[in-house]
Amino acid sequence: MTSEPVIREATIADVPGMARIRYAAFPWFTASVAQQEVWWRTSRPEGRTLRLVALHDGAAVGWASGGFNVSTTEERAGHVELVVHPEQRGRGLGTALYDRIEEHLRAIGVRRARAFATEDATSQRWAQAHGYTQGARDRYAKLDTAVLPPVPALPAGVTVCSLAEAGRETVYDLDQAASIDEPGDMSFDGVPFDVWTARYWESPDQQLDIGTVVMVDGVAACGTFFEANRELGKGMSTGTCTRREYRGRGLAKIAKSVALRRAAEASIHTAITCNDYTNAPMIAVNDWLGYQPFADEYSYLKHFDA
Repeated sequence: MTSEPVIREATIADVPGMARIRYAAFPWFTASVAQQEVWWRTSRPEGRTLRLVALHDGAAVGWASGGFNVSTTEERAGHVELVVHPEQRGRGLGTALYDRIEEHLRAIGVRRARAFATEDATSQRWAQAHGYTQGARDRYAKLDTAVLPPVPALPAGVTVCSLAEAGRETVYDLDQAASIDEPGDMSFDGVPFDVWTARYWESPDQQLDIGTVVMVDGVAACGTFFEANRELGKGMSTGTCTRREYRGRGLAKIAKSVALRRAAEASIHTAITCNDYTNAPMIAVNDWLGYQPFADEYSYLKHFDA
């Protein structure tokens, strides 16, 4: 006879088990265990995040986390993550995890929380039954890096370099300046330089020689980030950003074209990207590159009583 699931606070030692659940639940998920451990270590204390793991016969079968969203200026905004292994769903485990997370969110004073659900109808009904309203919709798409269109010709004054060649400070300034109006239903208002360095620049999956910056007359105008799990041969475009005054010039197309070729040369055969469906210009770039949609994800939002 097997034991009943046990829920307890998670530790960083639980990350490998939590990773296995992510891989089983999300077809787009590629982050290495080492990368996920970096996410844990670089979580900011002011976020007051509670992490829980559910264990069945000693193995992780679900986990949840919740706290303040510290990357937005929205007052008392919160985040929720909740994942149950697909083989363990329908047994009340998600609700048991979530109830403790919501109790925590209310206790610390979260006013509005954002969670995410896949396109699976059961997951969406679950979110709605727990008081969440559907928000933004994201599109996941993938391509084979061996099949790419030609790199666009570089206009006069335009050059390209890797993230490593551009340098940490230059890339940070570009990322913060160009990402603040990224589509979504919670604003992104930046990350401190030290946190950005530890969480992104120095992360084990970050490919500093593949990610690309487009320079216009010596100004870092556009950049694309690329993280890869070399063991899987898969990579994820984790953001392409263009300074507002340089948009509409085809720079994102150049940046991603160059980066994807570098990925192919590094034996990364599959590239995945994600876009908010309202981001028509970026979706057009990705369609031109040959990305094929394969999954959707929705944000879900809930307001808590004051």
